[in-house]
Amino acid sequence: MIRHVSGVGEVVEDVAAAMAFYRDVLGLEVEGDANEGYGTVKIAGIAHYGLWGRKQAAAAILGDASKADQVPLGFVMGFEVDSVEEAARITSERGLSFIQSPKTEPWGQVTARFILPSGLAGEITETPWARTLGE
Repeated sequence: MIRHVSGVGEVVEDVAAAMAFYRDVLGLEVEGDANEGYGTVKIAGIAHYGLWGRKQAAAAILGDASKADQVPLGFVMGFEVDSVEEAARITSERGLSFIQSPKTEPWGQVTARFILPSGLAGEITETPWARTLGE
């Protein structure tokens, strides 16, 4: 069912500070606009490493930015699957509860999100244009 890790996202309170850390301290290439609440860090060997503002994560996951306190700080682990709808059905039958039902994101990726045993966020994703990583 799971093809590969599709990406890692770090949920932070301050996207600008996180971007500065990765750029100025670790010397990595960082893209994005902190004012929009999302950035990416270019790291060899990782297809996507995102920096996600907690309010923006709450808006995407829970549909309400005012619920930011319900989104754990830390990491979001994404798992690529062939079909989010099918994987969500199978894992639901196995007892997984989703905090965000399958939906198509504005950038075209299909996601469904849940809480990992650690208390952090997890997601299953359908990102056909990024599948060469797992081949």
